[in-house]
Amino acid sequence: MEQITIGSVVKLKSGSPQMTVTGYGKKYGDGSILKTLVEDKEQVKCQWFDSSGTLLTDVFPIAALTVE
Repeated sequence: MEQITIGSVVKLKSGSPQMTVTGYGKKYGDGSILKTLVEDKEQVKCQWFDSSGTLLTDVFPIAALTVE
């Protein structure tokens, strides 16, 4: 299995658009995203475009992702 790193193109295992890993991060209960140190590799920040061309950003657990 290929390792997920910054720059990897990934999808959710349950299905999603292709997303690019842009950093490591954590998501708080209020929905805000904190970019964290590289040592925190449990969750990654991803960016992708929706069907209308809007750039979206969210944080996902690495265990929920697969490399494209």
